[in-house]
Amino acid sequence: MDSAFNQRLCELIRDHKVDTILEEAAGLHPKACVELLADELNVRWLNIDISAEKRKLVADSALTSMYDTLQDLNLHTQRENVWLVEISKAVTSSGLVICGLCHVLSLSEKARWLDFEVEAQT
Repeated sequence: MDSAFNQRLCELIRDHKVDTILEEAAGLHPKACVELLADELNVRWLNIDISAEKRKLVADSALTSMYDTLQDLNLHTQRENVWLVEISKAVTSSGLVICGLCHVLSLSEKARWLDFEVEAQT
């Protein structure tokens, strides 16, 4: 893990009294860097992403587009909706969600609609 990223995560966890770290972690190796940090700090960690098998059931127009820059907003929305369900079930007091940059603002806004207090960090 990049030391600056590690330091920022530690600061956020401490300053916000995070009880659960939730990560878009599909495809990561077991016990990847953020999960190891959670273990070290005795904070609960959850992979909130849909499984690779379930993801295959959701169409992704980016895979068939003639443009390699296309992002399928329907796929992003469906994944984020699943994440919000998992976040709602898992967080007791304060959670830290780690996701790709493409999701930060849209997920934050959806969480705010659900009356979560949100602070977006990039």
